[in-house]
Amino acid sequence: MNDPRANMDGNNLFNMGSPRADWSKTPGRLPGFWLSLAGFVLAVVFPLPSLIVAVIGLAYSTQALRAIPARARGRGLVLASIALVAVSIALVLGRTILSVFL
Repeated sequence: MNDPRANMDGNNLFNMGSPRADWSKTPGRLPGFWLSLAGFVLAVVFPLPSLIVAVIGLAYSTQALRAIPARARGRGLVLASIALVAVSIALVLGRTILSVFL
């Protein structure tokens, strides 16, 4: 077959590499982070509302974590929000335990 469109000599498509997926639009990624951050900030003043906000942020973050594959761009923000939720829950529990015993 002599089709000139099938000529792959000199074609640089292979050198360009595969396209990277855009995971910045994953549902729950940004709301999960902002709710986790709000729960962390509120943990100092209002323990119970901050716990509720942090758990809602955790739900959004785990939804995004299941959608984003490992070692993909955009996963760090989800992991940071899960860490913020863990710290805010520990802060609320520590504050509650200290207020009961002191």
